[in-house]
Amino acid sequence: MENSNPMVKITNVHKVFNRKHHVLCGIDLEVNSGETIVILGPSGSGKSTLLRCINLLEEPTAGSIEVDGTVIHAGENSNQRDSQILDIRKKTGMCFQSFNLFPHMTVLENIIEGPVTVLKQQQNQAIPYAEELLDWVGLTEKRDEHPSRLSGGQQQRVAIARSLAMKPKIMLFDEPTSALDPELIGEVVEVMERLAKEGMTIIAVTHEMHFARDVADRVLIMEDGSWLEEGTPEQIFSRPKHQRTRQFLTHILQ
Repeated sequence: MENSNPMVKITNVHKVFNRKHHVLCGIDLEVNSGETIVILGPSGSGKSTLLRCINLLEEPTAGSIEVDGTVIHAGENSNQRDSQILDIRKKTGMCFQSFNLFPHMTVLENIIEGPVTVLKQQQNQAIPYAEELLDWVGLTEKRDEHPSRLSGGQQQRVAIARSLAMKPKIMLFDEPTSALDPELIGEVVEVMERLAKEGMTIIAVTHEMHFARDVADRVLIMEDGSWLEEGTPEQIFSRPKHQRTRQFLTHILQ
């Protein structure tokens, strides 16, 4: 894409596990500020590994990751590396399949944990914004509850609010609705849609086709650690180029 300063730039990224399992095979991707990207593909194709490489939860075997001007080159050891990784993680919010909330903390305590421990804010600084976020995800009344008293959909909305408390530049979603009962999926997708409309840069691995069709700017299909196809939602869903894309979409749209 023509943009001299993409929000995310992934260049020739490879990821090999145990010296033989090649999960990512030379991935290139540029994502502009405010873009919503949806990544689809069969299980085991490398989608979640790519997200984890973007925020350095997984270290790429080769290639480089750039987020908002901060660049990490695989295998490079420098004095700045730890601070660069921390910088990328501060700019990158992530929502997982499992909600990963701290069970011993209230909803509010979960949300302010990052700003207080990582950004070194005082609690009285962090709480007003946390309360704004709780209102934004529709959970003000759950402020003092513990996660065990929330539904899965509510827990995931708290997890999104917790990520947003760090004021990230980009949100990564790794199948955020896959652990939810069908009737709870909509409330999480609605929050993701609102984030996209408000201009957050989003990379989402999801099989929620409504979100991919109606919200994504681009849809990318991954297979065996490589891009199979890329296009607008209309192109991908209405006139895919590859037979493998058609087969995959037929399978998940059944």
